[in-house]
Amino acid sequence: MTVMDMLRAGTSSTGDGPGSAVHRRALLAGALAAAGSAMVFVLPALLVWVAASESTVSWTSSLGIGASLWLLAGGAHLTVGATHLTVVPLLALALSVVIGVWSATRAAREAADARTIRLARDTLHRPLAADLLAWTLGYAACALLWVAVAFLAGPHPVVWTLVLPVLVVPVVSAGLALARLLKGRPELAGPALRRPTWLPEPVRRAVRPGLEGAAVLVGAGTLICLVLLVVRFGEVRHLQSELAPGIVGGVALTLAQVAVLPNLALWAVSFVAGTGFSAVEGASATWTGSRTSLMPMVPAFGALPQPGAFPGLLPLIVLLPVAVGALVGWRSLRAVARLSTGRTKLTVAGTAVVVAAGAVGLLDVLGGGSLGMARLRDIGAPAGAMTLALLVELGLGAALVLAWDRWKLRR
Repeated sequence: MTVMDMLRAGTSSTGDGPGSAVHRRALLAGALAAAGSAMVFVLPALLVWVAASESTVSWTSSLGIGASLWLLAGGAHLTVGATHLTVVPLLALALSVVIGVWSATRAAREAADARTIRLARDTLHRPLAADLLAWTLGYAACALLWVAVAFLAGPHPVVWTLVLPVLVVPVVSAGLALARLLKGRPELAGPALRRPTWLPEPVRRAVRPGLEGAAVLVGAGTLICLVLLVVRFGEVRHLQSELAPGIVGGVALTLAQVAVLPNLALWAVSFVAGTGFSAVEGASATWTGSRTSLMPMVPAFGALPQPGAFPGLLPLIVLLPVAVGALVGWRSLRAVARLSTGRTKLTVAGTAVVVAAGAVGLLDVLGGGSLGMARLRDIGAPAGAMTLALLVELGLGAALVLAWDRWKLRR
């Protein structure tokens, strides 16, 4: 079924006039969602331009910078002269998706509340599918306008990465909105969508425990970062004051650092897993100790560990991902019947471990690792090595839980 077929199907199911109006509202809602999330970056950029009375940058350049930063928050990479900026603020990306889910849910609510349900090829209620599709198209169309603004007046996005803010973000938002609507009214989806035959049952049961494990790892990394920020708040505040950004600039700088907090949490996860991280070239932290180098004036970097060797017992911190693996194993056992075969339990738990480690690694890849050129061109956690280390550590924790469950059943 093509895009136009789905829109026609949705229109015919509600009448030509009302149906067309509903789809136009959904289209407009998608465009407004993209515009609203972009304003989170465009307005601060314009406020900084207004506050900087001696600035030689025009307001159109500030507008282009805001548009480019919004695209960066959606996953695009930027080029500034000969440098490449690939660090995607994951919290800002999550905010864009949250705004999109809220908007798409509201746009499709009327279709989801319809009394008569008409399934399109035993998959989904036709008006609901048409509304979500219209919302996605509206979001993508508005995003393309911001792309044009960025190319005309701001740092240029890397073309191939634009698929993330223009297509992936609205599609994921619409998908999550659909999941919310189906949770309240499952009959809106046909059997082909509720239980996809292409996805094996053990794998389907493993997705939730795996994502829960990834969320716990990122949460633990965030907690570690917050503790370090509190302990070394004096150094962080000193760096902030040395920059003298002013009131508006200080607020913008603080918000920018908050937006990359999940990125820093992944650095902490990599450290706990044993693969460490690099703040700049020549400055890294692993279990053995911390090396320092000339650091950029980023206030959050003041919370990094002091250079030197760490205590010999520090590698015991690896018990944290092992414990998370045990949690993933336990949640996997809860997802299957108590007397399921050992093979089924092993398949579900093993798949959940892969999902957890893969999700963390994917987030790290999405978060990027370049703040420019020279010593800042490759920073952060090594995604591949971290994923492999987490596979081993999470797998060990899950294996211990499976062994304990098998021992209990044999008693």
